[in-house]
Amino acid sequence: MRLRFILIFGNKLIHSYNHDFNYHPNLQHRTIHSTIYSDDWLVNKKNTYNNIRNGRKNWSRLCGNGNATSHGSLWGGKKTGLSPVNGLIQQLKLFNKYYISFFGINILSVNMWGKLYRKSSLNAANIQPTGITTGEDLAFNLQLFPYLSKIYILKECGYNYRFGGMTTRYNTCLLPDLKKLYYIKKALIDKYQYHKASDYIRIELKNVLKSDICQMIAFKVRSPKEIKNRISEELKDPIYKDIMQVQNHPAFLEDPFIKAIAAYDSNMRYDLCKKQVKKEIPIRLLKKIISFILIHI
Repeated sequence: MRLRFILIFGNKLIHSYNHDFNYHPNLQHRTIHSTIYSDDWLVNKKNTYNNIRNGRKNWSRLCGNGNATSHGSLWGGKKTGLSPVNGLIQQLKLFNKYYISFFGINILSVNMWGKLYRKSSLNAANIQPTGITTGEDLAFNLQLFPYLSKIYILKECGYNYRFGGMTTRYNTCLLPDLKKLYYIKKALIDKYQYHKASDYIRIELKNVLKSDICQMIAFKVRSPKEIKNRISEELKDPIYKDIMQVQNHPAFLEDPFIKAIAAYDSNMRYDLCKKQVKKEIPIRLLKKIISFILIHI
């Protein structure tokens, strides 16, 4: 495997004239002291490792969440997102109370990182690839979760990651991928008779559509006229009829954006999203300034 590390400050760890580790062994040996930037890292605590090792006997078809929702700041180390739930959770409570986490209610972490899985669980679930690139972790655990007999969530933090990266440019995969994920969720709701999640995935669908329009406006990927035409074409998809079927949240149907969907009013939808984007401009600008300062310190 060819390995290349580029340091934020200083020289390349492996110079171009070295080619790779197999080219000449003596050229690869050098000592370099620097800071390696990383999106995620494990917490180096012996007691965390011991808790994982000693707890294995209590895990059956385990999805071990080592507080993977812990967010690291850009300068590293600040933990702000530890799981509010910890300890042993078994079926039927696991399914009845916590499966809703994968349908828009943030209780348990839905990503893959920071978890240990038993091979027997993966074999039992026979998880099928979805082909999506946004929400792929959620799709994986969404299919696996009903096959778990219990999970154990460590109380202490064992894993950190830096959250971000979805707001720096227009994400062309966001809407099509999450529409696919909507149908996957809908099929699983029917399969497991988990109908209490139906309203939440419809509300999510509305939020995804609105986010896509806001992104197009914020990053000026098209002219206003082209964006409005794109909105009109998108809403011809029958998937959006499901949004109007939200039953247990009457205030949701009073949302001006929902009324614009019901009225097939592209101008109103565009104007609502443009207004939201304008409100967010100062925050977005501040984030860019902070990011620039941190990178160039």
